[in-house]
Amino acid sequence: MRLKETALLCLLPFAFAAGAAGAAPPIALSQLYASYQNADHSALSMPEYGQPVRFTAVVLEQNTSMADTALTSATDADGEVEYARLSGEDRKLAALEPGAAFTATCTVGFSSGTDYLNLTDCVVE
Repeated sequence: MRLKETALLCLLPFAFAAGAAGAAPPIALSQLYASYQNADHSALSMPEYGQPVRFTAVVLEQNTSMADTALTSATDADGEVEYARLSGEDRKLAALEPGAAFTATCTVGFSSGTDYLNLTDCVVE
């Protein structure tokens, strides 16, 4: 029994860290795109590259990729400029209509030289 209690106490800080990371406030998609611009349109040079980010956005349009998966173009609430293309297995993402506001968590994926940021593994709240 003592071994279980010790293991639980060792894992407790990780549980709090995971909960705190999930509670991060969303950033504006334009701020994330500004980071991409500051990195000379190379996601590899962004501090956020490969990291999960939580943001708010508005759907510009829904498309289907060559792999027959949903591809969502997104912008900020006040814009019409495409800041990012989102992909993921979440059916909620594909169900969003153009003009719909949403909050999602995605991983900053590889983009280089494009006018939009590639966000992958997206999950809509």
